[in-house]
Amino acid sequence: MFIKIIISTSIFLTLALSGYQYYSASLSANTEYITLEPQQDNSNDSKYITTTSRWSIEIQDIIRDLKDQYSSQIHHIHIQAKLITIREPLINLLDAPIEKELKAVLATAFPSHENSILNVWSRMDEYQKWLTTQNRTLMELNTLSRSGMLWQQRNELFPIAASDIWNEEQDNYETAQLNFHSTIDQLDKSHDVPMNERIQRLQTSFQQADNAFTRTLGQQSGIHKNTIASVLFGLSSVQEELRNLDAEHRQLEIDAARRDLGYDEDSIIKMSTTDRKREQRWSNGYAYMESRDQLMASNEQPSASQFNALRHQFFGNSALTIEREETSGFYRFQRPRYYGRN
Repeated sequence: MFIKIIISTSIFLTLALSGYQYYSASLSANTEYITLEPQQDNSNDSKYITTTSRWSIEIQDIIRDLKDQYSSQIHHIHIQAKLITIREPLINLLDAPIEKELKAVLATAFPSHENSILNVWSRMDEYQKWLTTQNRTLMELNTLSRSGMLWQQRNELFPIAASDIWNEEQDNYETAQLNFHSTIDQLDKSHDVPMNERIQRLQTSFQQADNAFTRTLGQQSGIHKNTIASVLFGLSSVQEELRNLDAEHRQLEIDAARRDLGYDEDSIIKMSTTDRKREQRWSNGYAYMESRDQLMASNEQPSASQFNALRHQFFGNSALTIEREETSGFYRFQRPRYYGRN
């Protein structure tokens, strides 16, 4: 159940405050180098030498676009909140130490506002953690009660700006996200639903959430086969059905599910080949673990050489990797097996 919830949550975690307007830094052919005078932050932190020429061209373009679009509004909390969508793209472009460099970029774009922006982002992260923690409770509430609980938390974190941060469109997205989680939870427990119906319900629920998401972002919508497949093959009900089939019929069922998800035949053949390799690897691993348990049961303290011989018997050249994993306490064949995924 934990893995399933993590998978479904991660689908929307990138913008989990639900529908922040997307910021995409446009890359300009002509880069203008702007030099600013050192600015003193409100918190009396050390001064930043904020020259855009110290950054890569991509970061310079982001800084310029931020200044052009938001300099006159950056004092508003909801604008600072919206800009959390640039954090991940910036982090991917910055060198270590990331936190210091990120703050320096914000100081360059919005002198004297960097601490306020980071504080707002911290509260946004806090809201996201709360949303993830309360996910199951929220799913079980009716619409009115759920809305009340959400707004109570929002107002606690942003007493003045909550209504500006979460407008109606963003609220609709969050509701669609929770509804998608609810569908996953229902299907996880439904053992009498045909596979094609599970897929249809997942696709419909995901599309509703995705539509709300893309309306907020102004992006193009579309069903994501890989996402739906990952969720589908993570359902307990699906895994129970697949476990009860022999290997041949199990693979036929997985292939049929992928076909219903919209994969083309070439992709299905390639994934089926990967599945069969995984099946061989897991079968070998299970046989190894059984032999290992027998060795430990027949000998109170097996020697290192006995374990090494057993690992070489089953894994050959990979025996050293298995040994290192076991030394660290990790046993890969004690992990959950998800047919169609690992």
